[in-house]
Amino acid sequence: MRDTIQQFMWGFQPHFRSSLTFLAKHALSSIGVEVAPEAYLVGFREAGNGPWPICVEPETGPYSPDLLGDVLQNADQLYEVHPDRNVLHTHPDVHERFVRGLVESCRMKALSSALGNSDTESERTFFVGYPGHVGDYRVYPVISVLRSRWGLYPQLDKEQSFSRISTRPSLQSAVLWEILDLATSALGRAQPPQSLGRAGDNSADVVRHAAHDFVNRLVTVHGDWMGGGFPEAMEAVAAQPYEGRTGIGTIVLAKEGHPQVITDIRFSNPIVLRETRSFRKALEMTGVNLHLLSDGIKAYGLGRVSDGYKKEAENLYSVKVVGRGSWELSHVDSHLLRLDYGMAKLPQERISEEKFFDTVERVFHEDGDARALWELTLAAAEQQHGTMLVIHREAELEAKRLAPQALAIEPRPLESEALASLTAIDGAILVAPNGHCHAVGVILDGTAVTGTGDAARGARYNSAVRYHHAMPEGSCIIVIVSEDGMINLLPSLARRVKLSAVEHAVRSLEEASEGDVEFEKASRHDRHVAALAFYLSGEQCNRVNAARERIEEARERSGSAITRVGYDLVKPNPKMNDSYFLPEE
Repeated sequence: MRDTIQQFMWGFQPHFRSSLTFLAKHALSSIGVEVAPEAYLVGFREAGNGPWPICVEPETGPYSPDLLGDVLQNADQLYEVHPDRNVLHTHPDVHERFVRGLVESCRMKALSSALGNSDTESERTFFVGYPGHVGDYRVYPVISVLRSRWGLYPQLDKEQSFSRISTRPSLQSAVLWEILDLATSALGRAQPPQSLGRAGDNSADVVRHAAHDFVNRLVTVHGDWMGGGFPEAMEAVAAQPYEGRTGIGTIVLAKEGHPQVITDIRFSNPIVLRETRSFRKALEMTGVNLHLLSDGIKAYGLGRVSDGYKKEAENLYSVKVVGRGSWELSHVDSHLLRLDYGMAKLPQERISEEKFFDTVERVFHEDGDARALWELTLAAAEQQHGTMLVIHREAELEAKRLAPQALAIEPRPLESEALASLTAIDGAILVAPNGHCHAVGVILDGTAVTGTGDAARGARYNSAVRYHHAMPEGSCIIVIVSEDGMINLLPSLARRVKLSAVEHAVRSLEEASEGDVEFEKASRHDRHVAALAFYLSGEQCNRVNAARERIEEARERSGSAITRVGYDLVKPNPKMNDSYFLPEE
């Protein structure tokens, strides 16, 4: 941190802002969202006569107070044309709180717009929380994320409201709002805050509260407005076995009487979801085309969604128990949330077609029939008990080598029905790069290697890791399908990038390390380079290490309270080769 703060609101504002950034990064990363969050604090002076009517923390960052001079005026204009401007509450205290909240929402919107417009490269999206009062200032917490990455994660297209409760578009946005609410509460304390506490330790609570808030808002708006206990009911039923076995099943979450929900069977006495045993029993009656119908409080029948449902309506949802203690929330084909024993995250995509085709091309080149292999993979993903496909360049020889524990067959393509029958026995399916099957019931060999595998995964996954590690590079691809339909691919290849993009990132860090170093700017460029470390050549690694050392030396010369942050030396990754680079245009 710095010794002297020019745009002074309170003495610990840099520490508080840093803890806000850290919490956002840790919480989002824990749910599988990597969007390089950055926190800011924007204060508008309401008392006193200091030199700074507007303060921005960090003051050495890309956003200066001059860019925000019209925020309050623009907020007043938004308030005057707001559709709720003339709403009147008969109780004066209630009306005062309503007006105050409406004014602040307009200020938050105006501040977000001003920051977005000042972002000349339009790289970031801004979330602005409600303010807290610290000293002479009304201070707004702000978190920005990389726009290009934020758009890659599943989210709804719009926010909808009922009785002044609004939905959140995604789990990740709910996490950010939970963090901003924590910051608002801290800023409103009588004693100005030093930090958000041990931010990393808070992330699990943040995510849990955010997940429940996200689901409860959807239930309130699109189900029963009293449905605040739906997440707890789902966690209880997902953990409850049925007759000694793990159960699965699907729920259609919508208001009773939804025009696009077909009720095939209506219960004379609806099942209350908090009655876990009855809920679990009803869930066992669901199937591929028959789902439990619920408004979030009760299950009122069995049925399905009609073909006439329009995705853009976003007013009914699918909730699926996918395994012991695990359930997912989806809208049409967009998987919004997964909870495993109460721990929330974004559901992992089974695997994208683009990534699969890219892997086949990079491993087998022109020898692989990506389309045929993809169809096999999709069929394998539908097997409820899970399975494994081993795609081997020398499948015929491998079938003979692994005999007698493998059942060799005459090479032939497989239809989905045949695949379903063949996966009924233990073992993997061995296929060639052209999609022809050579053996079934394959028991994979291989020796455990320190640093490979995952103790938290089952025998299927770890046997695949051992086998793949023992094979020559470029000889095979293994598709691992778990019981809940998730797909892992070995090898898991890093995405391909342009060499010019890597070089640009290195050069930007070098430029930021020279002359009068702006440490916030240098830190941003350093994080960008760190994200590309896999692709760095030996020469680029040397340049990055030298730039980092120059930044540390500049920090020592600056007289900062923190003389050195420290850094890890980057080295070339031995797995890196030119196949990871995209063609230059």
